[in-house]
Amino acid sequence: MRPILCLAVIIALTGCASRSVRVPATTPTVALRAPYLDLEPGWRLRVVTPLTKSGTYRPEIGNQQQNGNTMTLSLGDDFIGYETAYYAVQPRGRTGVRIAFTSAADTRNGITIAQPHPSRRLFELPRGARYVRLLYLKRVSQTDHDMAVLASDQRTLLAQSTAQVQADPRACENLRHTFCSWIPAGIAVRAEVLETIRGSEQWMPAR
Repeated sequence: MRPILCLAVIIALTGCASRSVRVPATTPTVALRAPYLDLEPGWRLRVVTPLTKSGTYRPEIGNQQQNGNTMTLSLGDDFIGYETAYYAVQPRGRTGVRIAFTSAADTRNGITIAQPHPSRRLFELPRGARYVRLLYLKRVSQTDHDMAVLASDQRTLLAQSTAQVQADPRACENLRHTFCSWIPAGIAVRAEVLETIRGSEQWMPAR
């Protein structure tokens, strides 16, 4: 399954606990200002992880039915639910940030239960990391990419690491002053910022 389809399914799952989910028949292209996003204080990270019997993060897609602009996807028996976890992007010093886990919950058969920790720890960064970046490695289109978490204690080294991974994904490794880790395919990570819309505060996608 292509990453773009998997991401669409995961987003749909956040509002639907059945084995049939509905997603737009045509997923719009997201125009990123840059192939990466630097996290800022006050933001949060929303992570949606499929829960399966096999332990994989890509639920098997069964029958597909299209009705106008909506496509209904049937998930196989391997799918048992999904986990939604949140992380706060907190200030560190005058210019840096740190990532702190805040909450997680599993949803199975329409029932949501809080969990003490996420099923997959994605942001265990080195103690000295101050600058954190989500890197989108473009494959086929703007929305068909892998994602990596990069961090460093120096902005210049973060930029160098980003260029190296973009040129060669095998360069994603942990060194003395830089950190790089891939987000497993099938797990959706979205940076969000709190905005006031019509007098109500809402978490919206960052940039």
